[in-house]
Amino acid sequence: MKTSLFSPIGIFDSGIGGLIIAKEIKIQMPNENFIYFGDTKNMPYGEKSKDFIRKNSMKIASFLYEKKCKALVIACNSIASNALDMIIKKFHRKILIFNVIDPVVKNTVLLSYKRIGIIATSATIHSNFYTKKIKEYYHHLDVVQMSTPLLAPIIENGWKMKKINPIIKNYLNHLKSIDAILLACTHYFFLKEEIDNFYHGKVHLIDIPKIVAQEIKEKLNEKKLLCFHPISTWNRFPIFYTSSSIPIFFEKKVRILFGKKVFLKHDF
Repeated sequence: MKTSLFSPIGIFDSGIGGLIIAKEIKIQMPNENFIYFGDTKNMPYGEKSKDFIRKNSMKIASFLYEKKCKALVIACNSIASNALDMIIKKFHRKILIFNVIDPVVKNTVLLSYKRIGIIATSATIHSNFYTKKIKEYYHHLDVVQMSTPLLAPIIENGWKMKKINPIIKNYLNHLKSIDAILLACTHYFFLKEEIDNFYHGKVHLIDIPKIVAQEIKEKLNEKKLLCFHPISTWNRFPIFYTSSSIPIFFEKKVRILFGKKVFLKHDF
């Protein structure tokens, strides 16, 4: 399938978490357009089986490929840690593939730390994908993982922060004596300020969206697929697909992050 530098970037996640990745992509690559898919019907993925995650991820990846995207961005740690190999096997000769784990574990920022904490969904923690990857590059790092299964669903359901804060504190009370933390679920980026406040700014929150977007920008430029020109008027608004009727909270987050000039659609 033929693509060009004007083709969109395809981004997908189980729900709203990947919107933060999409926003950072837009900041670093303002001339790029993208198509976003949130599997709102089946979120959260964190408690789903590996087989379920792999099956649904392939379906969404195929959907975005058919939309003639020039790159796929797996903006979900549960998908990347459980289905990346399958997606690569099918699409690596057809389209550029990015995820939210590899750019981070390869980034030299991790050289600065001795003990790093990782909070993620059960699916990501059980895969042990992050720890294996980190240990490939940084033998000195002491990695402490913790499953935080309640966070993604309550974020998707639009809970008020005053109700979420006690849950955050309860989790993080078990994750101390670290010098950096990886929010290994894109949903958790919406809690960045609250997590930083818990540690009183003494634990470094690794900026995953910025690292991932930078990797995408460099690779697109290397492949001569980076768009340096303003997008044509007929295709300049991002498109957001959901697998269920568009949730109010999803639409609200999209419009807060990207403004009113967006298209929201329901597919699958």
